[in-house]
Amino acid sequence: MLKIGLHPLFFLLGLILILLGFCKIFFIYLSVVILHEMAHAFVAKKLGYKLGKIFLQPFGAGLTLKQNFIEEKDEIYVALAGPLLNFCLAFLCIALWWIEPVLYNYTQEFVFANMVNGLINLLPCYPLDGGRIFVAFFSKKITRKKALKICFIFNYIISILFCLLFFLSLTNEINITFALMAIFIFLGTIEDKLSGNYNLINIPIKTKKEINRFITPLKTFAVNLDTPIYKIAKNLDKNKYNLIYVILPNGNIKILTEKNLENLFLKYNPTTPLNKIFFR
Repeated sequence: MLKIGLHPLFFLLGLILILLGFCKIFFIYLSVVILHEMAHAFVAKKLGYKLGKIFLQPFGAGLTLKQNFIEEKDEIYVALAGPLLNFCLAFLCIALWWIEPVLYNYTQEFVFANMVNGLINLLPCYPLDGGRIFVAFFSKKITRKKALKICFIFNYIISILFCLLFFLSLTNEINITFALMAIFIFLGTIEDKLSGNYNLINIPIKTKKEINRFITPLKTFAVNLDTPIYKIAKNLDKNKYNLIYVILPNGNIKILTEKNLENLFLKYNPTTPLNKIFFR
């Protein structure tokens, strides 16, 4: 079960908002944020990543940081999951208004919160989802370090804009959200631990259940030497015993057992191709 961690200042923020009469809005946005993060967690787990916990802070939320993604497309899929869920929930509620208009009175704040959360997270600022998508996409064309530097320019610009919006709100109705967003986006340029991350799941060998005491189903598949070891792990079947045939340049075949593969994961980076392991 996915755990939820709370920053001490989160309690303080919640208490202040409740005392100021924003109890309903606070819990609506809290539920929207948690659902958003659970969507990230669901997709990350489906892609083969082990999750830590959702960590709620006074200026944002995310999954705990342990290890970077091993493929840019995985990071994009996981980042998109949160905003997409927000938009789907909002549009579902709007569709229900047509069926039962009275639901509008009970769900309008929920719809608004989902739209706001989804749109804000698509801003091209790291560590927001839009920034993650930006960095992951351009990391295929330039180095990740350069992509982050470009993204951080957007961080500074949008952080300044949120600051200006906050000061403008002082003349009419104070909007604390603008100040929190400015702080969160600015901190994203100096401390990427706030963004959260996902840790690669162990290869599914120890979780395999024995189907029969005498006969265990077998799965075999072949790979070439250019294959990274994490891609091999993604093709394993936890309910079967796996044998991997590695095709060598001379046409011969090398067999990897589950134990061999487990040892490779302990010794090498998951992105290491087999040719760098067997022909060093």
